[in-house]
Amino acid sequence: PCKDDPSDKADSVDMVITVPAGLVVASNGLLDRTAAGNDGTTTYYWKERYPIATYLVSIAIYPYTVWDDTYVGLDTTESMLLQFFSYPDHINQLENNYLRTKDMIHAFAQRYGEYPFINEKYGHAEFGWGGGMEHQTITSVGGWGLDLLSHELAHQWWGDMVTCTDFHHIWLNEGFATYSQAIWWESQDGPTGYHSFINTRRYYGAGTVYVEEPTSVGAIFDYNLSYAKGAWVLHMLRHVVGDSTFFEILQTYGSDPQFRYNSATTEQFRDVCESVSGMDLHPFFQQWIYESYYPNYTVGYFQSGDTLHVEIGQTSTGGTIFTMPIDLEIHGIDSVFTTVVQNSTSSETYAIPLPPAFQVINVILDPEQWILRHVQYVPMNSDDEPLPGEWSLKPAYPNPFNSRVSFPYALRNRAEVDFTIFNLAGHEIASSTFVKPAGRYEFHWNGRDSWGRQVSGGIYLVRFRAGNYSQTEKVVFLK
Repeated sequence: PCKDDPSDKADSVDMVITVPAGLVVASNGLLDRTAAGNDGTTTYYWKERYPIATYLVSIAIYPYTVWDDTYVGLDTTESMLLQFFSYPDHINQLENNYLRTKDMIHAFAQRYGEYPFINEKYGHAEFGWGGGMEHQTITSVGGWGLDLLSHELAHQWWGDMVTCTDFHHIWLNEGFATYSQAIWWESQDGPTGYHSFINTRRYYGAGTVYVEEPTSVGAIFDYNLSYAKGAWVLHMLRHVVGDSTFFEILQTYGSDPQFRYNSATTEQFRDVCESVSGMDLHPFFQQWIYESYYPNYTVGYFQSGDTLHVEIGQTSTGGTIFTMPIDLEIHGIDSVFTTVVQNSTSSETYAIPLPPAFQVINVILDPEQWILRHVQYVPMNSDDEPLPGEWSLKPAYPNPFNSRVSFPYALRNRAEVDFTIFNLAGHEIASSTFVKPAGRYEFHWNGRDSWGRQVSGGIYLVRFRAGNYSQTEKVVFLK
């Protein structure tokens, strides 16, 4: 019997379980002792001395093979038992991944603070379901994949140490644990591993991360919202506040006596984020937790002298206009730079100063995908009007040329682009094929053939193809 309320934690629990001889009992905390009975039974005395939510109490009984490993704490002066309760015929299959548990704990401890139950243990108890359940200090697992193990381990911080006050706010458990899978891959494979994982968890559908019907198990454990989009909230928050501030937020949140071994709501987590960052994050949490969908951005740009004019429009299926900082990656002929603009209305135009003699050939919105969004590129001319419906290739410059010639062109839609250079005899000299989104670009030719050899001086024909459009320009190479 218990109060089925995740915010009402018992300050300690004793589990006393009697089983027939030959069976092994795994449970929370530390095993205090076992006692053999005169009737061929064994009684296990487990004790959990950290506060624990009732749904995290676990008893797993099976003729397990029990084996150990050791985790060494961050300061290297304390160590902790890792204890695994495995099906005897699974040892060879799961051993290598289980042995990586200590590395996972270390990776999370570096970013979140020391493992919160270090005076007791961490371990896995196999059970016959798919997936896992983050029982405090003794996760139940129905597999041994690294994503499963890292997800359930992360719950020891986010879900077990700090528990959602009620199931309206389950993303504080499940979104955090799903995001931690990305953190694990980042610790192993760097930014590539991090972005590769988080990009597999994009969700573009309806619904709010905040659980509006907490009496529905399906609503609480909606993977798209509570897990995937919840993880994306943290991914976006990380970029909004910056890396060092983001991890300072998590460590402050986990170490605050108000929340440590206690519970929290979205608003309380938001307040910690604001306190640490010094930023007003009310709009961020309102739009991503309590509202639905995501922004659809349109981007148009043109260069006027040393100024780049960028127009960003946004719509959303749910009607929300999202307030977000947006990275813009500006590509020139020989260099690239990134700037950040603050976007909060349905249409905003930005005047971005350019370095001297900088020629813009492309603009990419949110190049590293820090925002859950869709983007459409809309070419613009210097009068801030959409380009005509036809594709276009403008005159090459300089022409004649002696080192490099440039071909300005515009794409109305995303297309495969082909530039092919011919001599006057009609023989192909060089070609380049690539895919570009709608936008204004330039193609450059340095007077060399497909093998990198410089061609002889003379007249050449350059054919531009995109979609159903084709146009040929004549250039003169002076050598």
